[in-house]
Amino acid sequence: MNELKLPRVAAVHDMCGFGKCSLATALPVISSCGVEVCPIPTGIFSTNTNFEGFRFTDFTPQMPEFIAHLKETGVEFDAVYSGYLGSCAQIEYIKNFVDMFKPEYVIIDPVMGDNGIIYKTYTPEMCNDMYKLVTIADITTPNITEACKLTGENYETVDTSDNGIKALAEKVATIGAENVVITGVERDNKLYNCILTKDGYYEREISLLPFRMHGTGDLFSSVLTGGVLSGHSLVESVDSAAKFVYEVMEYSKTVEGYHERGACFEPLLYKLHCGVCK
Repeated sequence: MNELKLPRVAAVHDMCGFGKCSLATALPVISSCGVEVCPIPTGIFSTNTNFEGFRFTDFTPQMPEFIAHLKETGVEFDAVYSGYLGSCAQIEYIKNFVDMFKPEYVIIDPVMGDNGIIYKTYTPEMCNDMYKLVTIADITTPNITEACKLTGENYETVDTSDNGIKALAEKVATIGAENVVITGVERDNKLYNCILTKDGYYEREISLLPFRMHGTGDLFSSVLTGGVLSGHSLVESVDSAAKFVYEVMEYSKTVEGYHERGACFEPLLYKLHCGVCK
């Protein structure tokens, strides 16, 4: 009897006790796609950083020991997936992880900012190192702010037409990323996720909801990761991620306290059977 192979991803993110993001999202979402998730925590937060006075324990010193022990066990990984990171050292440890385990997929969500603003926790040195991390990505998922930061483009004047975003994605690709997904491009009450692969450029459209909530970026990249590792194409996985985020946002608007909770995806996880949002 042949044994089934269960895809396995190392998720290098922080963990928040409240305010859905990072590992609190990646673990259940990617698991629901039928993929084994092995968390490598970068830090533990009491809440996400939207809350005043959050408490934080840095796991940077422990990361090399954790990674070394995983190597000793002989475990193998099909992918490594990273998001928000807390230091230049953590970025270096991810590069070391890739050298040690040589996963088929390196999926980098270069979380650095949004709406033209770089997060306060990101120093110029960290942004430079994030650039270096993207050079080894098989798939990277920047928003427009992050794509501009990676390429040196001016966010205020960047061309967000189809030709402009294609050119921006091509600049990100010159860094070294094999596939680029520029997320959350807004035009005329529509939202576009724009994909550049070796086979071409694709824009995938979905309706734009008239409100925002935290955690949707991590949700999108986690569904995309689960889809790709379940054997679906990048375009299929982007479509699935966009659809799931849209449906979760619509549902979340009906949940008490969604402003603080963030994206309330738990009741809809059943939709991710086999890695595609049904």
